[in-house]
Amino acid sequence: MRKADLKFITTFLVGFLFFLFPVKFNGEWTVAFDIFIKFLRKKIPLILSYYSFTLIVMGALFSLYFFFKKNGKTGSNYFKSSFLIILLRITGLIFSIFFIFKMGPSIFLEKRISHTIWDILTISVATIIPIGAIFINIFTNFGGLEFIGVLARPLMRPLFKIPGRGALDAITSWVGSYSVALYLTHNLFHSGKYNKREVFIIATAFSTVSIGFVGVVASTLKVLNYFPYIFIGYFLGTVLTAFIVVRIPPTSGIKDEYITTPDPEPEVKPTLKGAYKIAVKKAERSGSILNVSLKGFFDGILLAASIIGTIVAVGTISLLIAYHTKVFDFLAIPFVPVYKILGMPNVKEVSIATIIEIAEMYLPSLICINAVLQTRLFIAILSTTQLIFFSSVGPMIIDMFKDVPIKFSHLVILFFERTLILIPFTYIYVKFLLFLLK
Repeated sequence: MRKADLKFITTFLVGFLFFLFPVKFNGEWTVAFDIFIKFLRKKIPLILSYYSFTLIVMGALFSLYFFFKKNGKTGSNYFKSSFLIILLRITGLIFSIFFIFKMGPSIFLEKRISHTIWDILTISVATIIPIGAIFINIFTNFGGLEFIGVLARPLMRPLFKIPGRGALDAITSWVGSYSVALYLTHNLFHSGKYNKREVFIIATAFSTVSIGFVGVVASTLKVLNYFPYIFIGYFLGTVLTAFIVVRIPPTSGIKDEYITTPDPEPEVKPTLKGAYKIAVKKAERSGSILNVSLKGFFDGILLAASIIGTIVAVGTISLLIAYHTKVFDFLAIPFVPVYKILGMPNVKEVSIATIIEIAEMYLPSLICINAVLQTRLFIAILSTTQLIFFSSVGPMIIDMFKDVPIKFSHLVILFFERTLILIPFTYIYVKFLLFLLK
């Protein structure tokens, strides 16, 4: 066997087994990557906490440095941003001081806010991105991206108007983490493999919560015994909304522009033999596995440092609004007549749950935890497929793709578009499911 063949096969298997191959662990289906991250969080929580804080400090200081420096070089692609984003990174640093040192206004120290933002979101993202970047870099630099791209192109291009390689971004979100998937999309965009519209589509239509987290939501709503049906609804809902939103504004209005020399997918027949041949050629041109791994790790550190301050700031503000104001009660009012017409039980709870997902996707589960079965199944599917929420994925997308650009207004519009598509779909799906299971 040639060296290039061995490189591709070995790295593909490592990436596949670490990120994509499902295993049962402690009674739950997950992937090796998730098990490893949970192991680290359990064994060294204090180290990860201070490490995350250090990244936020780096993000704030480097952002200020590159804001005032006209010709930034190393790191400037990550830290050079608008004044608003820099302000959010600094605000995130202030909030993180409250969380890590348990000081500041008591409203920030409530467990439902500090635990969610710091322990669940911040530490997770800060840990997941650099480690995930190592394996994603290995997977994509030695032919894995080309292999999947060639085989998936006949599906991804006509349905979603993106290259076949976009399937890897979607799969990484579904079975691994949207943080790692967004890192992958960011890298491919800056290497010319995606244009602005393709990035917009992938980031806003496929960066869903993982299948494992769908299980967490199902467990919270006490419908874990229905998980296979919930997963099918989650998958179909994601595909349906992606198919529709790529064909309407704001997505359809994004230009097909590249920010560097385009590197389109090779036009070969979507066969295993053709995919393998292209993948091996890529592996042959790549450097050493060690160098690729180190580059991925340090890129991941820089990227994590540049975005988690924004996540802390926007996520904290979102949860404060959700828990300490009636804003979402007011915003939920237009959904009340819709659910009354549909005959949905628990109208008030499900209306608030529908709109509050934009703040944090786990909140709808807590609101509907004591609702009737139909409502709990409905929310389990709806909340995990709405995709846009501003405690994490929203600010992450805005911050990572400044060159597209993806705006706050885009995400709000997309949230409502997805919600309006998903409400009738999910209602019919749940009704049909309960009818079949009678």
